[in-house]
Amino acid sequence: IFPIKPCFYQDFSEEIPVEYQRVCKMTYYLWMFNCVTLFLNLLACMAHFITDSKYGVDFGLSILWLILFSPCSFICWYRPVYNAFKTDSSFSFFTFFFVFFCQVVVFIIQSVGLPNWGNR
Repeated sequence: IFPIKPCFYQDFSEEIPVEYQRVCKMTYYLWMFNCVTLFLNLLACMAHFITDSKYGVDFGLSILWLILFSPCSFICWYRPVYNAFKTDSSFSFFTFFFVFFCQVVVFIIQSVGLPNWGNR
């Protein structure tokens, strides 16, 4: 359905039990939405930087957020939840919930709009 292929091998219909496939796919789409949002934030910060050069710190941090949060969120919360559904592992579920909670806290702090934090 999606033209974007995952970074690692994953086959929802083969590896994930039927009752969890929808939830697992929705988590994958949530991760992709996260990456698109970070990219749009980068574009917004770049536009701000082009119009006024004092927003260079925001633009630089938005690049860092995109480079840091996209692969780290895939490895640190999407893959653990995928593996948790695949193997029914409580440790993987714990890892997912802990890391996802921490990332949500960071995103809430960023959504407040503190100056020079790389968000627009």
